[in-house]
Amino acid sequence: MENHKNHHNEDQHETHHIASYKEHFSTLAALLLLTVVTVVVSVFGANLATLSVATALLIATIKVIVVAYYFMHLKYEKKIYSWLILLVVVLFVAFTVLTAIEYLNR
Repeated sequence: MENHKNHHNEDQHETHHIASYKEHFSTLAALLLLTVVTVVVSVFGANLATLSVATALLIATIKVIVVAYYFMHLKYEKKIYSWLILLVVVLFVAFTVLTAIEYLNR
């Protein structure tokens, strides 16, 4: 009985990751840089119309990945969580594309 209790306690032990200040500041710098690029594209790329929207969406997607990977600590979690989030992203993109195709064919 004692052996079973010790094994159960070992399974419940979680490892915690403490992110360094360097990692947080690097992430902050990357997000700020991407925000500046988004503003520059929206202000100076206004003649590009659709291309500037696509570029802004691409930059926003990169920012979401950075936030999820570092601030939500997906970098240190089990891979199944990353796969589940990837599945949600793929489904979102598929439904968005299908909706856009349906809207354009009206």
